[in-house]
Amino acid sequence: MTTNEQIRLYNQSLDYLQGKGVPEDLEKSFALNAAAAREGYRLAVLAMGWYYLGGIGVEKSHEQARKWYRKSARHGEPMAMFSLGRIAYIELDFTESLLWFGRAVEAGHSRSLYWIGKHHWFGQGVPKNRKEALRLFHVAANKKVIAARRVLKFLSRRDRDST
Repeated sequence: MTTNEQIRLYNQSLDYLQGKGVPEDLEKSFALNAAAAREGYRLAVLAMGWYYLGGIGVEKSHEQARKWYRKSARHGEPMAMFSLGRIAYIELDFTESLLWFGRAVEAGHSRSLYWIGKHHWFGQGVPKNRKEALRLFHVAANKKVIAARRVLKFLSRRDRDST
């Protein structure tokens, strides 16, 4: 299958996902994306994790989501690394979560800085270190990570209100 055919399948999967020009059909969207992913189209491989994680057009499965995200991460996809970190976080495997968030940061994924900061704030997988957490929140906020900006705004208000 040519790259153009892979892209066509992937784009059709998005059309069925969004009901864009065709009736919304989540199962058909999944099937088209799966065909593109099996042919190695990188965006489709990443999307497979999303479909399985959310149970979109397919039965929800963390195991299958991890499989596809790992395949995508092996190709250097930062969003896949971040997603593996989130799955581990949800499953309370903080050591694994930190590992994947760290890899995502190394690959340029700014939102992972915020999540590593959360680990430090709550002492999840690392000793509690609010100073390091705040440093990470500031770095993430400077990279326009909305969640980090919200946390800093909340903490600033809380500190102001307590004086």
